[in-house]
Amino acid sequence: MSGSTVAAAARLRYNVRRRFTEALRVNSKGPDRSLAWIAAALVLLIALLAGGALAALRLLHRQVAHSQAARSVVDQGRLIAAYLARQPIVRTGNDADWAGFSRQVHALHAAEDGLQYVSVTRDGVTVFYEQSGGLDGTPPPDDTAPPAAAGDVRMTLKLLTAGKASIPVVVFATQLRSDDGRLTLVEAAIRKETVDREERTASGAIASMFRLSLATVVVSFGICAALVVRLMRREARRERRRRREEHLAFAGVLADGIVHDFRNPMSSVRLDAQMLAREAERPPAPGAGRIRELAGRIRHTVDRMDKVFQEFLYMSRPPSDERERVDLAACLRDCLVVLAPRFEQAGLKVETDLAPPGLAVLAYPAALQRALLNVLTNAEQFSPPGGAVRIRAAAAGDTATLEVMDAGPGVPAADRERIFEMFYSTRPGGTGLGLFLAKTAIERCGGAIEATNGPAGGACFRIRLPLAKERT
Repeated sequence: MSGSTVAAAARLRYNVRRRFTEALRVNSKGPDRSLAWIAAALVLLIALLAGGALAALRLLHRQVAHSQAARSVVDQGRLIAAYLARQPIVRTGNDADWAGFSRQVHALHAAEDGLQYVSVTRDGVTVFYEQSGGLDGTPPPDDTAPPAAAGDVRMTLKLLTAGKASIPVVVFATQLRSDDGRLTLVEAAIRKETVDREERTASGAIASMFRLSLATVVVSFGICAALVVRLMRREARRERRRRREEHLAFAGVLADGIVHDFRNPMSSVRLDAQMLAREAERPPAPGAGRIRELAGRIRHTVDRMDKVFQEFLYMSRPPSDERERVDLAACLRDCLVVLAPRFEQAGLKVETDLAPPGLAVLAYPAALQRALLNVLTNAEQFSPPGGAVRIRAAAAGDTATLEVMDAGPGVPAADRERIFEMFYSTRPGGTGLGLFLAKTAIERCGGAIEATNGPAGGACFRIRLPLAKERT
């Protein structure tokens, strides 16, 4: 092998190792950790929104509780005033049994300790007044307007004071005319703090529910955030492991591709070397022309191996060149020269029909030659001894079509797509890389390849490539 080939192989190993190490280093860092923290922050933000919604709901419930407490006290005060107004001593006008009325007031105070005082006034004169507690027994000033209509209960606010003490009360007053014709006013005052007490009971229950709900939200979302971070970190580790496996698989495919692309030239070199040895031993004298032919073929094959190394070097770094104008017939002849020992050993004939002459396509020369070598090798491997491989080329529009037909068993309809997949092979001992690499190279050149069966049987591989524009 030439010195340039050895140097190319060394550069290839270095480039592949460097690219593989850099890819692992970049992929191992990645934004996975930041994504985990962003996800956790989003979960916590949702938790804050949920907590804010709970706080707003608590405020709304407190307002509702205040309204319900006030309504409850108002309803209770109206009922007390109406109940007192229905008592016989009030309706008949007989002032003989105020002691029994007082006992009823005490009973009402035992049931509702917020009852501050009860008073009965006849024709503007207070005939009964009883203070339940908190102030002395002095009747409050009579600044309550009479109800608008007899039998109705009217509610007013009043502030009772005695020295420095003051108690806000809600006064419920109802007016009626007793049996003796006197106008009677019944008042029942309930301390305003009763509303606060009723509200505190409901607010305490609401506050307890709020604290329980808030604790549930905090714990639940905290657990969710921790789970999200843990799951994302685990997924990040799995992703890094998958990437390492992908890079290892790529390195394996690259190594298999190198082995595959060198098996064919090396077998040709081995056959040519065997023929050269037999020719040199032929008595009485070896044929100089045949020896020169075999030596030229060996040199050509070694040059081809060097080009393969150059192509793999190209694969190990980003592409920077452009497609070139390639003479399709010349490229095909070079491939046939490389594979001539294999065709000769297998006893196969090659029939070519290349029209028009000078057909040029736009492609990468090394990639196109590699694809043709793999397709021709596939035809040689599936053709029976003594058969023929037919090659036909034509141009239509802006596309060149090249067909390679063998005399083998053909390609089943179910396998016409799968045979271009990596590692898929129907031939015993096949690597499943030849047609995959051929398809990759053709598509890299901007073309396409498909497998069908020829009209006379056997497989037909049809390659389409873009035509090169005529030079001006």
